[in-house]
Amino acid sequence: MAVLVMGFIILFVGLAFMGLPELNRVLKQHDRALWERLLGSQGSFVSSFDRTTLFIWTLGREFENCENIDIQYQGLLAYKRAIRVKYTILTGVSLIIIGAVISLIGA
Repeated sequence: MAVLVMGFIILFVGLAFMGLPELNRVLKQHDRALWERLLGSQGSFVSSFDRTTLFIWTLGREFENCENIDIQYQGLLAYKRAIRVKYTILTGVSLIIIGAVISLIGA
């Protein structure tokens, strides 16, 4: 049971750090059209999925296709953070699965 709880805690910590505020700010400042496409639904019901969209865009290294060097630099920093967050989330999910299997076997 402790493994299951630890998995949920790690998962929620990973989800909490999934936002990339500096990349969001640089995109808004230097490439408004791209920012609108990625994060255009600010203030609506879908806005909670916007950080997921930016997160996936960053993990796909799409920032390398931008012409602005500030976006590329901030994208590289965000990419390093996104990799750590991705593995944190995967660790949490793995612990949840292991904890569930242990609970089923022990029951």
